[in-house]
Amino acid sequence: MTFSLRQILISLLSLAFAFTYIVLLADNSARIGEQSLLLRAVLVNIAVLAALVGCYPLFHFIQLRRTAFAMVVCLPAMLPALFYYLLVLPRQAGDGIEFTQLHSSLISDSSSNGIVEIGFAYPIFTPELSFRNQELFTRQVSIFLRMEDGDGEQALFRGVRTTIPGESLSVEATVRGMLSENQDYLFNPLTLPPQKEVVGKAVFIISNVDDGASFTEALRVAQSVQLELRDPETGALYHELPIIRD
Repeated sequence: MTFSLRQILISLLSLAFAFTYIVLLADNSARIGEQSLLLRAVLVNIAVLAALVGCYPLFHFIQLRRTAFAMVVCLPAMLPALFYYLLVLPRQAGDGIEFTQLHSSLISDSSSNGIVEIGFAYPIFTPELSFRNQELFTRQVSIFLRMEDGDGEQALFRGVRTTIPGESLSVEATVRGMLSENQDYLFNPLTLPPQKEVVGKAVFIISNVDDGASFTEALRVAQSVQLELRDPETGALYHELPIIRD
């Protein structure tokens, strides 16, 4: 049995589309996580159907015509995604966000004694964190660092933001510009896709001390130091995590 050039091209294009489409779904998990569960299942099934169309010549060899192919192969192949998103995923989903610290460090430069030279003498604290959104839909959170010294005085530092209001050059804008090309760093608000781990370094500008050594000492003697996850709009506290003091 032979196939026309048109049939071969359709098969190859369908396979290429299926592969590209799956990559796009994986790269846009946060946007997909904002959609309803039924729509997510439909989006996955588009890739499934495209892949099956690309593989149709294999089924054609066993005399399976298009109608039979659609009924016997395509329709059953759509059931697993529907079953997963509509039945399995809702039962597996939990509440809230798992939030852990992996490492704690300053951005350092051997020539600046642990201080980033950006025209200001503030140390930049970059704890490496792991987040896992256990819920069904994408969540956005903002991260803060709270320190309390032995006298009970508190200092609250907001993580560097993705979008900084105003056009004037500020410490935050400068740090954001310096680090924006590095995918290791996370900026407020953090976007957390459902059922997926996000790992990166939050960025805090420690504006109440002059150098890295002073901040390291402040961490060591502080009565409490914790990271906080808050709602970007209301400021409501979601989660607190005492930090590792390396």
